[in-house]
Amino acid sequence: MQKVKSRFRLAPTYTLLWLAAAVLASVASCSDGGPTTNVCVAPETQCDGVCVDTSTSSSHCGACGTTCSSGQVCSAGACVAVCESGQTLCGGTCVDVDTSEAHCGSCNNACEEGQTCQGGDCQGDCAGGRTECGDECVDTSSDPENCGECGAACEEGQACEDGACQDEGCSSGLADCDGACVNLSNNESHCGSCGTECTDDQTCVAGACRDGCGSGLTACGEACVDVQTDAANCGGCGTECSASQVCQSGMCACTVSPGQDLGSAVPQFANNTTVGQPNSYAPSCVSASSSERIYAFTAATAGVYSFDTSRSAYNVVLALLDATGCAEIACSADSSAAVTADLATGQTVYIVVDGADGEAGTFELAITRASAPSCPAGSFTGAVPQTITGSTVGRPNSVRPTVADGCPSSAASPDAGYSFTAPVAGDYVFDTYGSAFDTVVHVHDGTCRGTQLACSDDTLVDERSEATVTLAVGQTVVVVVDGSRDADEGAFRLTVRRAVPPPVCDDAGVCGDGSSGCVRCAFDGNCRDELAACTELDTCIIFMDCYRTCNRDADCEDACVAGDPESAALYNAALECAFCDECADSCSGDPEFTCR
Repeated sequence: MQKVKSRFRLAPTYTLLWLAAAVLASVASCSDGGPTTNVCVAPETQCDGVCVDTSTSSSHCGACGTTCSSGQVCSAGACVAVCESGQTLCGGTCVDVDTSEAHCGSCNNACEEGQTCQGGDCQGDCAGGRTECGDECVDTSSDPENCGECGAACEEGQACEDGACQDEGCSSGLADCDGACVNLSNNESHCGSCGTECTDDQTCVAGACRDGCGSGLTACGEACVDVQTDAANCGGCGTECSASQVCQSGMCACTVSPGQDLGSAVPQFANNTTVGQPNSYAPSCVSASSSERIYAFTAATAGVYSFDTSRSAYNVVLALLDATGCAEIACSADSSAAVTADLATGQTVYIVVDGADGEAGTFELAITRASAPSCPAGSFTGAVPQTITGSTVGRPNSVRPTVADGCPSSAASPDAGYSFTAPVAGDYVFDTYGSAFDTVVHVHDGTCRGTQLACSDDTLVDERSEATVTLAVGQTVVVVVDGSRDADEGAFRLTVRRAVPPPVCDDAGVCGDGSSGCVRCAFDGNCRDELAACTELDTCIIFMDCYRTCNRDADCEDACVAGDPESAALYNAALECAFCDECADSCSGDPEFTCR
């Protein structure tokens, strides 16, 4: 997730801030040109003309008009006391500013991508997985002076291993080098022997410092590995195969082997026993598995398929794996409930009939096609732009996004997919602005399981998603609204629009005040997202109202900022984008502000 980074370049005078607050507040009531609506998307409720979530809004906590007192926040619709000792309230959320990467040292002070927050300072300029502690780059997994984190020193006689101080020395295969438990075969600070340090352009291979890695090997962290066979770095550094996969030719391949192919017929039944069978796969829904039987099944047509073992003689644990790469599609330790999966035409799955804690016995497996496919759930019809509203609550996990740039994870959350056919060739934008949860949007060519064309987890300003794809006339795609984490679900708004290049604003020479000139052009164009990030939050609008009612009183305005620093940061980001980024030339001679 990319984080909002405050550059603190805008230093407007009180006159400009007051004026811009009035302008932004008025813009908040306007749409982007389409018809306006007063209908709020669940779980939001309209309070004073603004859609708010009464479960978290401190101004409308539990119900419209119920305001939490000073020192309280709204949690689950109730006003509760402020943060516990050691935590700071940032925008309604209690965080530890010593470790929070979004609020490092103070609210809204976000660390750069790749940095971590340690002791309230953003750190991360060290290479090779090392951490900057003071003026040194150290390995906190083995450094006895900084064991686990900067400043956490082990006691005399202890050694640091895997970021923890221990009394019993180092584990087998590791050497104790002045209190650091290291592997002498690949540690660049202790290569071959304690204290033998490789240079910056060398790696430690088999206990010897070498210039780079040997033939066929790749440097991944402090180790040289064969990415064609290394399960922890399969095909590239950091790409890890699961426990049921091996790395073959740089790709994670399935090691699970079915004992019988059931073909494609439905309905069908398989009766057998797991007694005396091998235990080669560990389902994720139980801590300890048992012997199992594994079947292959291929869907003849797309649909939701049911796999039922409720008539078995023991408590069956049932898991479904995608045959292509062994990814677990579903897992259930409740033998009374059928497992369902949304399968594409020709998709093969492995059915693992297992047990928990060593339990085995006879079983009956019933396979049926329960219904038509749940993906797509519908389609866009009519002209562009167009918006579909709905909810993912109670829906199945039909298709997971492929991990890629913009989509760092693949969650097993409920989703809803909609087909769209491009009326003309061009670039199209699909966004979830106005949704009630942390969304992910992924776009697939042709079908729900077609090639992933684009994926977006979070935008630059918040947890909403926006994906842009280039489509040919008549090309059909399926756009899936998903959750960022397994438990993320809720009401959503999915909008498709043509991607129109924003106008060049900084050429008229007129700065304007937000209602005209370059600034208004910027708010309609490249600063649209920054503006929406503030004006679509009731807390930010309340902040602007607070600012305006101060009537340019500096102490009053400072109190507004102190009361809601997160909204103040969003508000300043919108002004900064317009006045300093988009209209730097047109507004450079205006005495009302300076950019630094």
